[in-house]
Amino acid sequence: MNPAIKPRVAIGIFVFLLVIVLTIIVAVPVQSAWKIWGLAITELMLLACALVPALLLKWDLKEVFPVKIPSLRQLFGVLVFLAGSYLSVLAINMVIFYLFPQGLTDVSNQFLYLFRSVPLPVALFIVAVMPAVCEECLHRGFILYNFQGVGKWATVLAMGLIFGIFHLDPYRFLGTAVLGVLLTFIMVETRNLLLPMLFHLLNNAFSVLASLTSEPSAEVISVPLTAVGVYLVMAAIIPFIFLWGSRLLKSKEECRNHPLSKRAKLFAIIVALVLLISGIAIAAAGILQTPIFETAFTASVDKDTPPNILDFSVEKDGSCIMFLDIQGSGVITTMIISKDTGEEIYNASYESISLEGGISIEAGEYTVTFSFQTDQENAPVSVNLLIK
Repeated sequence: MNPAIKPRVAIGIFVFLLVIVLTIIVAVPVQSAWKIWGLAITELMLLACALVPALLLKWDLKEVFPVKIPSLRQLFGVLVFLAGSYLSVLAINMVIFYLFPQGLTDVSNQFLYLFRSVPLPVALFIVAVMPAVCEECLHRGFILYNFQGVGKWATVLAMGLIFGIFHLDPYRFLGTAVLGVLLTFIMVETRNLLLPMLFHLLNNAFSVLASLTSEPSAEVISVPLTAVGVYLVMAAIIPFIFLWGSRLLKSKEECRNHPLSKRAKLFAIIVALVLLISGIAIAAAGILQTPIFETAFTASVDKDTPPNILDFSVEKDGSCIMFLDIQGSGVITTMIISKDTGEEIYNASYESISLEGGISIEAGEYTVTFSFQTDQENAPVSVNLLIK
């Protein structure tokens, strides 16, 4: 290490701010023009932002970017952390989808188009392998190296904040900040850059592979309040997953010499209880919500049966849950929900269907129209619709 210039937080923050500026004036235009290939160029730029300052400052690269062969126990610990992070980000995204359905739907669609713009092996290399190496060298390598002397948890939280800001996406800030916290914790505990790289690679690879089973949504993805509560209840297990993973990062001897503290156990229990209680309360609130609209009818229809037209009003914007049950024999029922402006927010035809799903509704006046198509006389049909 260059004795004249020692690592300090100011250097790490300066390089981070430089990266933000370069991202805005270089990476964003490049990615806009060249899509996924622009992302590859961006990752190389990030790697340069990690290596060049370390070389100019004449620091020992083995200290800045420490790598060693991990143990099988540590590798399993990373997988445990990955499972916990998946549940964490899933719960966070449910909340974000509920609050900002349009924003996160747009972000999800952008990633789906990006991942599918090239063959799968190319997408995996650019989206999973390159960020795992380049971004980790920058964040858990150079920037983290400059936090020497700062407390462990202050460092972990600060690096999580930095990683969240780094992505320049308000809808993904919380999720990426949590990932930054976990990646930094793994690095601080092990001093082995290969482990956060592995975590990062698997996390991104999972996103790419998951895109193979998803389709871009032309409609806004909305999440009902009840679903938010259910995911928060599920998230109550997360603190214990992270406790388990943290022990796996240490050797058995280290665990014997440094048993889990009562404070850590108590903190995990408190967080789990907060998630559990809040999740139950939110789910109950969703179940007990006053219906916005409800109708049920049974009829015998033929080709001359006029549409059944019903009106309702919505007082405020929000994500709602829709329960629809249509049972018919030889009759196709079309349901259209439209605003008073004529804009349709739902249009589908079924013979028989039972479904439950989210729907995003703005404040205003609405019309529900049920129309019937059949060649039979007195074809039976029953409809139950609940929106709340």
